[in-house]
Amino acid sequence: MAFDGIFLHHMTAEISEILKGGRIQKINQPFEQELLLTIRSGRVSHKLLLSAHPTFGRIQITKTEFQNPQNPNNFVMILRKYLSGAFIENIEQVGNDRQLIFHISTKDEIGDSMQIALVAEIMGKHSNIILMDKSSNKIIETIKHVGFSQNQYRTLLPGSTYIAPPATDKIDPFHASDEKIFEALQTHKLQSTFQGIGRDSLQALEGLTLPEFKEKLYTVFPSIYPN
Repeated sequence: MAFDGIFLHHMTAEISEILKGGRIQKINQPFEQELLLTIRSGRVSHKLLLSAHPTFGRIQITKTEFQNPQNPNNFVMILRKYLSGAFIENIEQVGNDRQLIFHISTKDEIGDSMQIALVAEIMGKHSNIILMDKSSNKIIETIKHVGFSQNQYRTLLPGSTYIAPPATDKIDPFHASDEKIFEALQTHKLQSTFQGIGRDSLQALEGLTLPEFKEKLYTVFPSIYPN
């Protein structure tokens, strides 16, 4: 199934139940565009994979064993500085988009509390993983550097102010009124009306009655099991 907003909605609920309150133990980057966090939660260590791959971008808890580079790069070293031993306070999906924010509590070099956000944007060729200081909204580091010449709307570089991806006027289907859902079903405009409906989700939801739509929205998508 395609990694769309609906898929991420269900995954967010599952990984939140598993990882919320957990402590980050290890940070590795097995591949150029993938980050692997080992998180201790509920007396069990879980491996969380964040991928900013343009085609196979995803977020998942995995049991796969990865071969990590012997010499970590700058991105990993910076993440280890800020995230090693830090706690995941909350995991938040932005609307029903493919953006997930890990709200993290840690301490700075002098022992003062520090609030960090690790943002995973799984958006095709624009996918990225961003570490930022929540107090200043400044980017600390990104897995992909994006300069002004590449994107005039938002610069994703260390020291830059974090700007979220451009918002749309689409509605989160999980908070939509029955009237809006009924209208979108009748006019066959699910994708243009609601956030996060990819091709596979559209095929599952198109042509349903209002009660069927609401039932499938919450139940048709299977649990996300570790891979």
